Amino acid sequence: MSNDRIGFVGLGMMGLPMAKNLVEAGYTVTVFDLDGAAAEEARAFGASPAPNGAEVAKQSDIIITMVPDSPHVEAAIAGSGGIIEGIGAGAVVIDMSTISPSTGKKMAALLKEKGAGFVDAPVTGGVAGAEAGSLSILVGGDAEAFERSLPVLSVLGGDITHMGPVGSGYTTKIANQLIGVATLAGMSEAFVLAKKAGLDMQTFFDAVKNGAGRSWALETLGPKILKGDFSPGFMVKHMQKDLRLAGQLAEETGTSIPTTSLIAQLYRAVQAEGPEATSQGHQALIQVIEKLSNAEARV
Repeated sequence: MSNDRIGFVGLGMMGLPMAKNLVEAGYTVTVFDLDGAAAEEARAFGASPAPNGAEVAKQSDIIITMVPDSPHVEAAIAGSGGIIEGIGAGAVVIDMSTISPSTGKKMAALLKEKGAGFVDAPVTGGVAGAEAGSLSILVGGDAEAFERSLPVLSVLGGDITHMGPVGSGYTTKIANQLIGVATLAGMSEAFVLAKKAGLDMQTFFDAVKNGAGRSWALETLGPKILKGDFSPGFMVKHMQKDLRLAGQLAEETGTSIPTTSLIAQLYRAVQAEGPEATSQGHQALIQVIEKLSNAEARV
């Protein structure tokens, strides 16, 4: 463990257990969240709440941001009362959100003017990985900032990969999401097909879980779907955001992503069910296939 003081801005489903892991690892952690209740929950496990991001930065050597989308990162870093108002030369900001690479590069440039470093370090592994400190972390930034961040990142994840310059971590995460969501879509169709064809769903799952279709989605989300459990480890609305980022990046790079575009429309159908629908776990994608097929894939 380094002697760096840690700041943490964004105490949502992922951020709160991540901050807790840092406290339990022995770090001095100062936190801020727009939700005062979350900050008080952090106080209960030993973190020190601050009134805004600027005050977090004043008290920290390394500041982590973990917020939903690009505008939230801009506000947390460069907005009124943001990190940039309190950051000192030599400090490093680690953004662990999943946002647009171009926004990350913009934040890096602004922080550089203050003599501070920046790395993008989005994660995979969901809430369970955040709680266990076993996240996969995909890092973009220069070598010096990466090495400075590594002891802190090692508390939060077990698989940390330096992908290249600023923006590379975001790009890797976006591409990773396409793999995961395409797997989930295929699994959803397979489950509903098996159900409609008359197979016993538990027997089907047990038969295929270690075969060629084996995946994180099958192992982790498959049992939830079979039980009708659509509680979130990763919300539909966050997957929709990631697919939007993928569409933007595809447009910028001239990449064809027809499968991803179709899946984005399937999630739009989930969204059409009502305001609360997008707060379900992203495994709710199967609900669209079930409605189209008039069958629920449950045990």
